[in-house]
Amino acid sequence: MKVLFCHGKEGSPNGKKATMVKENFQTCQIPKLKNSFETIDFLDDLTRIEKLAERADVIVGSSRGGALVAQVRTETRKVLICPAWKKFDAKLLPYLREDDIIIHSKADMVVPFEDSELLAETYGCTLIDSGYDHRMSDKQTLELIKKAIKGEL
Repeated sequence: MKVLFCHGKEGSPNGKKATMVKENFQTCQIPKLKNSFETIDFLDDLTRIEKLAERADVIVGSSRGGALVAQVRTETRKVLICPAWKKFDAKLLPYLREDDIIIHSKADMVVPFEDSELLAETYGCTLIDSGYDHRMSDKQTLELIKKAIKGEL
């Protein structure tokens, strides 16, 4: 399985979620994305992600990375982790499908859980409440993310 993982604004290819992906999926791409709220930087990263997504079986994004992944126009399955899709003024509508999964914590103080509820209601994807905060790096949530990537949920 080929996994494309997009880290969050303050994340990196060496963060906990990215490391979990590297340890559990032999074929993965984890590009270094920009740490920026600027629209031009978001659109530059989106262009890169769209090209990389062509070779992926599943695309995973956390926070800012989730906002990017939500925008990719593809039929490839997506797993979004606390997607910060409302925080970026890129003027793009999400492109999600019923088989996409959103994992978000109701206790998230950075990205409102309600933003993910709106995505799930609008696009019919599955929303799962997990975790204790925005980081989504506790053992149980990392295991849930792994299962979502594998398509076991």
